[in-house]
Amino acid sequence: MTRISRRGLLAGAGAGLLGLGLSACGGNPDALKSNGQGDGGSGNSKQLVVFDGGGAWGAAQRKAFFEPFEQETGIKVIPAPAPPAAQLRTAIASGKPGMDVVDLNGARIGSWTRDGLLQKIDYSLWKDASLKDAFSPYPALETAVPAIVFAVQLAYDKTLTGRELTNWADMWDAAVKGKRSFRTGDGPGGCTLEIALLADGVKPEDLYPLDMDRALRKLSEVKPQVLKFWDNGAESIQMLVDKQISAVAAWNGRIQSAIADGAKNISSTFEQAVVQIDYWAIPKGCSNVEGATRFIEFASQPQRQAEFAQLITYAPTIPAAFDHIPEERKKLLVTAPGIVEKTVLQNTDYWSSIGAGGKTNEEIAIDRWQKWLAG
Repeated sequence: MTRISRRGLLAGAGAGLLGLGLSACGGNPDALKSNGQGDGGSGNSKQLVVFDGGGAWGAAQRKAFFEPFEQETGIKVIPAPAPPAAQLRTAIASGKPGMDVVDLNGARIGSWTRDGLLQKIDYSLWKDASLKDAFSPYPALETAVPAIVFAVQLAYDKTLTGRELTNWADMWDAAVKGKRSFRTGDGPGGCTLEIALLADGVKPEDLYPLDMDRALRKLSEVKPQVLKFWDNGAESIQMLVDKQISAVAAWNGRIQSAIADGAKNISSTFEQAVVQIDYWAIPKGCSNVEGATRFIEFASQPQRQAEFAQLITYAPTIPAAFDHIPEERKKLLVTAPGIVEKTVLQNTDYWSSIGAGGKTNEEIAIDRWQKWLAG
């Protein structure tokens, strides 16, 4: 049995992070008090408290972003794990965020902006004003700048399925052997509702607004073949490695790290992979807004993004970065030319928009999912 190393799992990435609304694995209750900083952030123009993803993600951030930024600007970067979303929301609302730069999942940017929790990005402070318009496939926003791109893709074990799988509909094919697994469908993280609709023949351009009734009906068809709906990204790929399931919808970073750790039985496809985005953002009440703005511009430079993408399989948010990435590495990055065209972009605005009853579409999905599970 191949057992994935902890380092490999951390390197894989998008991994279980989205359910918190922050890209933070678990969260650290003491993060808001750590580093000896003032409650509003660094409290020092020569220091900057920046979100640290931890593990291989954090190591990649340090090498590609933190250390060279310090060398260029003289501003010391203090890495800090993000606290749980609810705790950070409360801290920002009180005017004491404890961090200068945070990392937020794109599906939550709308609601955080609407609630006045994020500072507007002053793009006039950027040395290269044209950089703002260089982001793709997700644009720079008034309160957030694209940081990393990743995707939920189909992975499978051909020795168990009996054949190659090419798209989401194959996970519903009764002729495909073995159990399946998807993430819980109570939010945007696992793209489970999007996957069900794509499998049911909905065209990508017609995907939003999501027809949740149709998606849940489609999931009812495959439910008997689902071993479990996973919550943790590490679990998603470990079930496939251990041959408990034959196919899974999992984050591409988790899949690639498993293969790198020796799970040669795993195959995958970027066809219909659902692309997701994390953003850099500056919380309201940040003590070093100018330094935070400079850091985000620095981390957005194509050369910086290229170095980061060669350390971990998060894809660049600016296409020019691919001019600095070897061809073999591009094959693992979801925004690479020739790959991104096969994918489906998650509509982040949809998930944070207000729907029926004054609830966000995410809150509606949570209610619908729980009722469906109990049915």
